[in-house]
Amino acid sequence: MTIKKHLLAGLTAALLLPALAAETAVPLPVVVAESEAFEIVGRLEQNGLILHVDRAPSNAPVLAATLSAEASGQEVAAQFRPASGDYLIDDAAWLKSLRVPGEHALSFTLLAGEENDLLSADLVVQAPLTAENTSGFVLSPWRGGLLLLGIGLLGAFWGWRRMLTRRGGAA
Repeated sequence: MTIKKHLLAGLTAALLLPALAAETAVPLPVVVAESEAFEIVGRLEQNGLILHVDRAPSNAPVLAATLSAEASGQEVAAQFRPASGDYLIDDAAWLKSLRVPGEHALSFTLLAGEENDLLSADLVVQAPLTAENTSGFVLSPWRGGLLLLGIGLLGAFWGWRRMLTRRGGAA
């Protein structure tokens, strides 16, 4: 009788989890700026705007360059982080306007050695950023349902094997 209760609970969870995952999935805001020479890909997270810069033809990272970003008439410098090879903008006052849902026009000024470039792109924020929707891991409804279905089938197989061994059948 307890196996039936466990299977019923697993089936209920398998039906409810995809609906819950669908309601909480909010994509992280991403900005992509491209020119003939450089590409900048950035992600707005809770701790700031993290930018990755590379050369467009070869996809080679551009390290230790001077990078600044402008939004709403305000310009701020990005600091290079050698450990991760990316650039971070963590100016809270500058980021405040970017965290508001909507489309935000950004322009980037890049000075890499003898080369320089001006790139522009739009950052689209669909929902206010919170610690919950910037975790980086979102379980899709289909994968959540399949995961629970697999766990349920594994439990059913385990129960069937246990029932056979108790009856004295071949296991």
